[in-house]
Amino acid sequence: MKKLYLALAAVGALAAIPATAAEQRIEVGVGELTCPTCSYTVAAAMRDVPSVEIIEFAEGEEFGTGTFTVAYDDEAADPDTIVEAIRATGYPAEVVRPGDS
Repeated sequence: MKKLYLALAAVGALAAIPATAAEQRIEVGVGELTCPTCSYTVAAAMRDVPSVEIIEFAEGEEFGTGTFTVAYDDEAADPDTIVEAIRATGYPAEVVRPGDS
């Protein structure tokens, strides 16, 4: 019985600790996406950033543009890191809609 109480106390203590990390979502606009390989290259660069998950991609109104909706853990990544990862591959990128949890 003591083990059960100890286990319940441990679970209760863990539940009382507030979560500090939060999932954020942003939309990142990218240019010069002129072929399927371009989108793949950009997606791979974003996935190399810790905790980044691509939620959606929408082609832009202008040829070669698109918007990625991205989720990430705000303790492991930030919008600047994500955009810089894309720019490091040679594609222009910017946050077009800031994050919200």
